Amino acid sequence: MKTIHKFAGFFLLAAMLGLCNCGPKLPELPVAEVKPYFADAAKTKAIDTAFYEVKDAKGAKLGTVLYSSPYSDNVKGFNGPTPLLIALDADGRIKNVVLLENQETPNFAQRVVDGGLYEAWNGLTPDEALNKEVDAVSGATYTSNGVKKSLIARLKAYQKQVK
Repeated sequence: MKTIHKFAGFFLLAAMLGLCNCGPKLPELPVAEVKPYFADAAKTKAIDTAFYEVKDAKGAKLGTVLYSSPYSDNVKGFNGPTPLLIALDADGRIKNVVLLENQETPNFAQRVVDGGLYEAWNGLTPDEALNKEVDAVSGATYTSNGVKKSLIARLKAYQKQVK
């Protein structure tokens, strides 16, 4: 029993001194999942469970991938959450906004794509995107508003993470 206590004490001390990586392991993001947004991607690095840096083979930062979940899990479209992937380029400007797997009616989700909502933020910094008024797509208002609110929730959380 004393041996167990010695090991527990050792790991506690090591964790407090930063000598071991004893905390929870962050999930990895496969490079294949970011290739559509960063063609030269060779490596991803988790910053948290919904924030990843993307690097090329030489280690240069290509950009960042943000997932709106869990920050926007309470935001609903017509049929439920509207989870997003937000890709930022190396300069921190929005490169892509993509609706991930969801329960929205496919017809309405496609109207949002066809209406250009996702491109409305391309080229903007997170600050600019948060201050931009973007109209909902006619005929898909609930889905559009869900997407807009999900993006806002995630970008606000991102701003806190990088300050």
